[in-house]
Amino acid sequence: MNPVAARQSGFTLIEILVVVLVVSILMGVVVSSFTGVDREQSLRGYCERLALKIEFARDKALQANREWGVYIDADGVRFAEFDEINGEWVQRVEKPFAPEAYDTALRFEVELEEIPGALAASTEQLEGDDEDLPNIVLFSSGETTPFEITIQPEEWQTAPWLLHSDGFTRTVVERGDDV
Repeated sequence: MNPVAARQSGFTLIEILVVVLVVSILMGVVVSSFTGVDREQSLRGYCERLALKIEFARDKALQANREWGVYIDADGVRFAEFDEINGEWVQRVEKPFAPEAYDTALRFEVELEEIPGALAASTEQLEGDDEDLPNIVLFSSGETTPFEITIQPEEWQTAPWLLHSDGFTRTVVERGDDV
């Protein structure tokens, strides 16, 4: 066999290094593009879990014949059950109602549909002591306060997620239109 032909049949070290460099650059681009998708999937999962928790609390209220409440503030979402004996809302911290931390800061906006007469009467009776009232009440009859929750991450721009119910139907999770 010709010694020159035998030497040219393999790859040189430089050729192998160039291929490894190109493959690593391509892998870096692919992985960095999936990071945004991963954040969006995580946010979607959080919103869907929250909707399921609201529905589970609604079922608990119906089964136990007691009112439940959902508090939504800058710290996140909390669930409470109304204690009729003491006349106060008692926070529920057992699973699945334990407050769930999210890895980035989220902005929550709650919009409630006004119920003529009922909302005004309860506000007048409490005379401004509405800090103890939950944003959303899950009644023992199976109904809820009609609501729409908008969830928007603060660290990146994306369309918000909406959780809403008309008070009778299940909580629906949808993607908002705005970016």
